[in-house]
Amino acid sequence: MDLLDDISNGNADDQGLSLSARLLTWYTAEQRDLPWRKTGDPYAIWVSEVMLQQTQVKTVIPYYERFLNRFPSVEKLGTASLEDVLTIWSGLGYYSRARRMWEGANYLILKLGGKMPRGYDELLQIPGIGDYTAGAIASIAFGQRVAAIDGNVKRVVSRLLAWPEPVETVRSYRHFKDHLMAWQSAQKPGDFNQALMELGAMVCSPTKPDCKGCPLAEVCKGYLQGDFLRYPVKKLKAQRQEVTRLIFVLRKGNRLYIQKRPSKGLLADLWEFPGVELSLGDIHSLQDGLPVITMDDCFEFFKQAVPDRAFDVQVKGQFEKGIEFHGPVWYTFSHRRWKIIWSIIDLSETFRAEPTNASSLREIDEKYWAEPKEVNKLDKQRWVSTNELGLLPLPVAFTAIVESCLTID
Repeated sequence: MDLLDDISNGNADDQGLSLSARLLTWYTAEQRDLPWRKTGDPYAIWVSEVMLQQTQVKTVIPYYERFLNRFPSVEKLGTASLEDVLTIWSGLGYYSRARRMWEGANYLILKLGGKMPRGYDELLQIPGIGDYTAGAIASIAFGQRVAAIDGNVKRVVSRLLAWPEPVETVRSYRHFKDHLMAWQSAQKPGDFNQALMELGAMVCSPTKPDCKGCPLAEVCKGYLQGDFLRYPVKKLKAQRQEVTRLIFVLRKGNRLYIQKRPSKGLLADLWEFPGVELSLGDIHSLQDGLPVITMDDCFEFFKQAVPDRAFDVQVKGQFEKGIEFHGPVWYTFSHRRWKIIWSIIDLSETFRAEPTNASSLREIDEKYWAEPKEVNKLDKQRWVSTNELGLLPLPVAFTAIVESCLTID
């Protein structure tokens, strides 16, 4: 048994402090004053944990407060329209998180009368809740002794153990979980889990850890070996795909045409200016970062982007007079990077091809349920004023396009 095992079990000579006691003493003195730490409401904790995934705390706080003000309970969230939820979420990114939480709220309403279950295993049954989120809710809200392993925790534990294998593997996860359950406080599992996350966020940072200020430094194998930056070991990432996104902005006076993205995939269920992704073979040459595309090719791309054929005559007429592109601007996702190019197409003010509304059904447990009334009123295409764009879930990627529409005549 080494020193780390000794201290984790409370057998060290240094005042008999276990790893858990050292960590909790530090946490009591150093923890940040954050809004989700002032509640025991499992729903509010769920919201915070979902928002904090891949997003900085300072960014999350105003969204968290605004979201709970609009959707203070599972029932309020589950009975809202998905579009309303995405609108409140707009700007926070990774929109699939909001969609899955909304689906989870619907599940809770249908299955459990809108009540959050108290156990880890039951929480795992909720759509959108995985191992980490279930562990966080169960330990923080209900005091259940379970692990909650996020990126911060993986980094801390990998350094404590000087773990030589990639942290993303199932073997690593099981190894970390076994150690965490051995170290975890029996009386305060929620505080222990939050303390590890806090340590990873505030002290054991990715590139410049404050080892001298770490309460666990003297038992950290990575620190004692002098190679703590070697950990965590990670798998080589696949290279991020870069593509050109060609956008067509249909404008009629101060109104713009938008359409809804599919319910699955990148930016699911958000509104967008229609466009297509171009491969290198689609672009003949570049001038100042802008593509040079023939009129015929550009019109074919337009027909791929916009399914409504009512615009074709006017659009083709505009293209025959010349095509002007704006941009480029770049927007980066976790797995791909868009180079965004756009063309603004002005249509006649008398043009009257307005899309019709369409209702939809949603399948839950092999039964079809009508969407809430707010959703039934929605369609897949809309004409909206520039002021109305702020009331819809529009990806941040299109901010530059909106600004250009306000300035370009």
